[in-house]
Amino acid sequence: MPYRACVWDMDGTLLNTLPTILYYCNQSLAHFGLHSIAMEDCRDLCRLPISHFYHRLHRLSGCPEQDVERLQPAIRDYDCASYLKDFSHLTEPYEGIRETLEALRDMGIKNAVLTNKPDALAHSLTRQFFGGLMEACIGQTPQTISKPDPRSMDRVLDTLHVQCSEILYVGDTDIDMQTAHNSGAAAAAACWGYQSIEQLMPYSPEHVIHAPGDLIEIFRR
Repeated sequence: MPYRACVWDMDGTLLNTLPTILYYCNQSLAHFGLHSIAMEDCRDLCRLPISHFYHRLHRLSGCPEQDVERLQPAIRDYDCASYLKDFSHLTEPYEGIRETLEALRDMGIKNAVLTNKPDALAHSLTRQFFGGLMEACIGQTPQTISKPDPRSMDRVLDTLHVQCSEILYVGDTDIDMQTAHNSGAAAAAACWGYQSIEQLMPYSPEHVIHAPGDLIEIFRR
C-alpha cells in the first residue's frame, strides 16, 4: 500500500533545536557559577529523558557531587523559564525541509508533526516555521500518551483519516523508530539528527534518508 501521509518528529528532524538547547543550558549554568558544556555534550543530553537530562547536565558542568541534588531543581526551573521567553531563539529548519514539505503537499501527501514536545510549543513552532504546510501537529499534554507508545499515533490517524500502514514516520532517534514500528507505521531514519545512523539501524527502519529530499522519491514509488 503506498504511503499517503508523512508524519515528522520535530526536534532533530524538522528543526535544528540543538543550538537553542545549548544556549539556554549554558546561560543557566553560568547563572549558577558552573562551567559551560560543549555542543557534543548537549547532543548526548538530548537523547536522555527529562528525568535524567538535568542530573547529567550538572555532572558535565563540574557541579560538586554534594550539590547536584540541591541545585538541580533551581537550575531546571531557571533554564525552563529562560527557554519559554524565546524558545525559537537560534532554531532553524534543516536545509531542504521546507522544499520537501512543499513538494509532498503538491503531490497530495499529508504532512503532520508528532512530537513529545509540549503541545503549545509544538504548535507555535509549527506555525512559525511551517505555516500552511502541516495538516496536523500533535504534541504532549498532561492527558496524552508519549512516544513510543503506539497510542501516541491515535490522534494523527483521527486527524488525517489514514491507516497506520499508510504512514511513513520520519525521525532521528531510537524513540522515533520504536514509535513507528509499535504503531504499525513504516519508519524513515533521518541521518542529520541527534542520533547517528549506527544507533538507529538496530531498529530496522524501512528507509534511511540522508537528506529531506530523499523522501520525494520514496513517495513517488
